[in-house]
Amino acid sequence: MNIMFYNFMNKIVVLLICGLLLVNCGKSTEKFFGCWQGAINAIQKIPIKICFERNENKISGIIDIPMQNAKGLKLSNISFGDDTCHFDLIVSPQNIAKFSGKMIKTEDGTYKIAGDFFQLGIKGTFELEPYTEPKTETQTYEAYYEEEVEIPNGGIKLAGTFTRPKQMGRYPTLIFVTGSGKQDRDEEVFGFKIFKHLSDSLVKYGFATLRTDDRGVGGSTDLIEKTTTTFDVADDILAMQRFLKDRNDVDTNNIGILGHSEGAISALIAVSKNSKFKFAVCMAGPVIRGDSLIIEQLRLMLKNENVPEELAREVISQQNEIFDIVRKNQGWERAKEILMNQAKKQLEQLPEDTRRQISNTLIERNIQLQLESLKSDWFRTFIDLKPIEFLEQTNAPFYSFLPNATNKSLPK
Repeated sequence: MNIMFYNFMNKIVVLLICGLLLVNCGKSTEKFFGCWQGAINAIQKIPIKICFERNENKISGIIDIPMQNAKGLKLSNISFGDDTCHFDLIVSPQNIAKFSGKMIKTEDGTYKIAGDFFQLGIKGTFELEPYTEPKTETQTYEAYYEEEVEIPNGGIKLAGTFTRPKQMGRYPTLIFVTGSGKQDRDEEVFGFKIFKHLSDSLVKYGFATLRTDDRGVGGSTDLIEKTTTTFDVADDILAMQRFLKDRNDVDTNNIGILGHSEGAISALIAVSKNSKFKFAVCMAGPVIRGDSLIIEQLRLMLKNENVPEELAREVISQQNEIFDIVRKNQGWERAKEILMNQAKKQLEQLPEDTRRQISNTLIERNIQLQLESLKSDWFRTFIDLKPIEFLEQTNAPFYSFLPNATNKSLPK
């Protein structure tokens, strides 16, 4: 999982190499310490948050990448000059993101860090400004009714929050569904609680909402023997609908779903299975089959790396070969061979000082982690999933935050 690609692949486990470096900690470097927020600009804009701190003569740093649900990833090779900085994110032995920046004083007297970004042959820039804690909205909770709830679904329990206007009545209700990766009921990013704020706004307009922690997060339980698939989340949505239909403060004829990213796919699956849903809101949900999505992302990455056409065809062919291995659940030694060869080729392109940091043991371990991810229930399901088919199976109104989508109004 590199910083810029496979946003939908954030379930794949990555190997991080943590590093602390002895550095010059004079007064001129003090301004680097603390937290910074901004973005990488390379192919697409990727928001990030970076924090540096000093413990005696050592510097440590972490990076958050909310688009990939990545939080607290440790940075390596951190060094500060009077006005310069360098740090690396070693995602895996063959995938290192490098940052080289300079402290710049802006016209208003504040500082920002700007510089160059490099990863897997892709060059870009990044810019950071001092991080400001999100303002906490002063909420008039007297106007709201909130209830902590538990929803059983087979062998699991979903913990969540039901919210509605304070006055008793039957309200149209939205079920919130988070994107891929393990997330809490608020789908928090950089301290900003996306679903909590959406819920507050909707309740002001006379809606009720139900948002839950994902399986294995917060108060929700999970099944040990399998990874959660997109269909499992859809099944959880149906359990939430059953829970709502037994409440006397819900307009049971006006229950809808608001799904974000992969949650939008689960929403479409749930609506296709139960015609009682009144509507669905799909935020940034893909509509093409999972393997096609991965191939298109890979094709774009290879193009921007200026990889020769013949080599690009070989890489894409190998990726399709891995898909076949996953589907047949056989030929895993061949999959390991493909991943090992790709790792060696990528390693050869790295600077010598970086190659010296990477042992064969780390490469082997990373490949093993990739194989375990490829064998997961989630990945097996995802590569063959066709969201458009479920969209075609429903007549419920939907609103999509996708370009060129046909949108219909929400019920009043």
